[in-house]
Amino acid sequence: MNYDFSPEFAEVHHDGESSENNRRYDWQDELEIKEDVDEIQVKEDQTYQLQGVMNDEEFAENIPNMTLFDVIKDNKSIAFMSCSKSIVQSHEIDKKEDQITLSVYLEEKEPLTNPVTGVYIALQDFPKFLAD
Repeated sequence: MNYDFSPEFAEVHHDGESSENNRRYDWQDELEIKEDVDEIQVKEDQTYQLQGVMNDEEFAENIPNMTLFDVIKDNKSIAFMSCSKSIVQSHEIDKKEDQITLSVYLEEKEPLTNPVTGVYIALQDFPKFLAD
């Protein structure tokens, strides 16, 4: 979200829509799941395990205070999206006949990193040994 966005200016000059000099969002990221989705479950105050390889060594680091979005597909497999609780401003789940859209709005003033597709971690929560 762009905290400098002026809804009043947008209403007067652009029918309420954002414009080049009055952006509602600083950036957007879109993820699409090709399989059919049955539902999205939201889980607050969870732990996300960040896994990877650094210097040829595998690691698994628990990140607390996360909001997890479990995207449950029709074959019952689950795709995950997660965000540090401190950066989630709000979220919406919009169900229509043939699709479900999850919109997550993140705080503008909280620095974050995106180490894995669909995972957004506040820099204050990111493991220090990975940031070096």
